[in-house]
Amino acid sequence: MGVFRIPRSRVNETHRQMRDEIIGALEPLLFGDYRASYEIRAKLESAFAAEVNARHAVAVHSGTIGLFLALRACDIGPGDEVISVANSDISTTGAISQCGATPVLCDVLESDYTIDPAFVKSLITPRTRAILPVDLHGHPANVKALRPLADRHGLKIVEDAALATGAQDHGFSVGAFADVTMFSFAPFKPLGSAGNGAMVVTDDDVIYDKLRLLASYGHADVAASAGQSPGDPARHPTGDMPDGYQDYIAEGYNVPLDGLQAALVLHKLPHLSAWTAKRQAIGQALEAGLADTPARRPRFRPESAPTFRSYAITVDCQQALHKALRDAGIEAVIHYAPPIHRYSVYASGLRGADKLPMTDMLARRYVNLPVTPELTTDEVNFMIDTITSLLTDM
Repeated sequence: MGVFRIPRSRVNETHRQMRDEIIGALEPLLFGDYRASYEIRAKLESAFAAEVNARHAVAVHSGTIGLFLALRACDIGPGDEVISVANSDISTTGAISQCGATPVLCDVLESDYTIDPAFVKSLITPRTRAILPVDLHGHPANVKALRPLADRHGLKIVEDAALATGAQDHGFSVGAFADVTMFSFAPFKPLGSAGNGAMVVTDDDVIYDKLRLLASYGHADVAASAGQSPGDPARHPTGDMPDGYQDYIAEGYNVPLDGLQAALVLHKLPHLSAWTAKRQAIGQALEAGLADTPARRPRFRPESAPTFRSYAITVDCQQALHKALRDAGIEAVIHYAPPIHRYSVYASGLRGADKLPMTDMLARRYVNLPVTPELTTDEVNFMIDTITSLLTDM
């Protein structure tokens, strides 16, 4: 079906309502001084850091590169192991592998589909350097429970909050208990741009310095502005550079967030809390409306306040319900199935893949429902009625 009565996203409607303001935000970048792009990106970094109560933020091209840089900034490299999950996007394990490290897979909780802290300890080896929890579907992983374990073993926590911008845990923004956290601005995310984009945040000055350097070309001037010392002769044998020359102290990746995307996200950021509240209200309506059906709904810790990139139910008739919902005009999807360790690229195997019974079971049962904040009460009720009717007949 080409057009859905209830699509995954109606962000285009919100953009139309904000049309004049958005165009006004983009015009300086298109027709003004070239420095406007740098300035707007810096403003977004500052505003986003304040939004999630972080000391530092670095805006980058995509969530994938954001995770990669976060790991690199934690000195993850060849020979290291990083514990993560298999019910995620391939970006999660891909970022680990592309650092030269080895992904080690941990099973997840049936309740909210996030990493099971009880299993992490058994996966730690002398080569383990980090834990990478994923806030799946916008559900905060229990990173606070992982923090003491990580500290005891000298591990970094790199949180994948790509789907969870706006979510909170223990009264803080997701990311509060991690060393470094990545938020995505891809179009289907809770705070989406019109293309790729992400923010990497941290309270750690050393990690921030490395992030800033790697996200750029590795230029000495960037290091100086981030608090490093590019003139240190022990690190820079060329010494002082003549006027007009350039020095590089790292092989950076030059992956800053595009200024046009930064302007759009910055303009939308003040609306995040209102949109999060709408997503949460839709999630609560679906939870209540499907309570008497065979659909199993996610269950959250009382201190967890998720935002919903989608509302993920689990059913025994996954394929049949998925098709029937789409035929009925509801753009249901099946996210992260099969799990990562079942992908052809990992046919040679991933460590821990043989001990993921919950991950495998959930992958056969997920059906993701739209939670775009533009949905009306009538449309949410239509979803509930449709699912109830379909499950009665299945």
